Amino acid sequence: MHSPQFRLSLVLSTSAFALILAAAPVVPDAHSGWLKSTAALAASASAQSDSHSTAGGSAAGTSSHSEAHGTGAGATGSASGGASAHAEDADGNTADSSVSTGATAAGGTDATTGDDTTDDATADGSTSASFVHAPDTPGSAEAAANLATVGAGASASGSASADVTTDDGSTAHADVAGSSTATGAATGHAFAAGTTDAAADVSSATSSSAAEADVETTTTGGGSMSGAGSATAAGSITSTDGTASASSSASVGVGATSVGDGSASASANIDADSNASTDATTGVATTNSFAEGNAEADNDGSGTSANASGTGNAAAEAGIGANTASSSSSVNPAVTVSTP
Repeated sequence: MHSPQFRLSLVLSTSAFALILAAAPVVPDAHSGWLKSTAALAASASAQSDSHSTAGGSAAGTSSHSEAHGTGAGATGSASGGASAHAEDADGNTADSSVSTGATAAGGTDATTGDDTTDDATADGSTSASFVHAPDTPGSAEAAANLATVGAGASASGSASADVTTDDGSTAHADVAGSSTATGAATGHAFAAGTTDAAADVSSATSSSAAEADVETTTTGGGSMSGAGSATAAGSITSTDGTASASSSASVGVGATSVGDGSASASANIDADSNASTDATTGVATTNSFAEGNAEADNDGSGTSANASGTGNAAAEAGIGANTASSSSSVNPAVTVSTP
């Protein structure tokens, strides 16, 4: 037989449990049938970002990372970052690079189970640009970008460009620009060359020019990327005695764009050369000219496109006494591809 004190304790314990149930919202568990509290669990959020840039000599580079996490209703995390860099030399050759990233994540509650849900977002980006300008490597410029995002609230964008003009007038330009949102990725690379050379002695002259450009873009998911490259080179010269002259020129331009799950690339390469000479002993005048060019473009995926074109010209003249000679050559390739 239970004592009155035990019965009183039991009544008090039952009443306390009833008060607890009344204070907390409950629903029947679909699996066990027992009552289950629907009170929200504690929420938590975190966010972090870092960025970096470097510049100097003939290069500029940037990078950025952002991430955010949120768990439970009312939890929101966000972070953003960015960086830029610029390099320039005494001749006005430049390299520019910039990037930015952002991430936002919001937690929630599962409507069926009442459990906390977690949201994550991460974004990464890096860009770089460089130029080379030296007597033995005239021209050339390079630009690159890599962007990657994961999560509905992730985004990244960036661009890079480089420009070179040499003492003999050749030019080179390269640029890329892109973005990525949600889950996606975008990469791009562009390169351009230039180069020219002309030389002469007493009775002969030679000239050569070469222009080369290349661009590649690749994207997935929410990524987009475009890039371009161009280069020019030209030269002319006359022999010391004025009896022979040679000239040449070359120029190229390429571009590529990719979106979604796709890729695009383009390349061009032009060579142009000429030479002329005279022989005072034999009275012979001789000239030669040569021009060769090619262009290629490829793409894959809806909304992608690519193009490449170029021109090349070469000419030479020579004359001694009544004997004269002249030569000329030219090329002009052009290609384009695109999809709806």
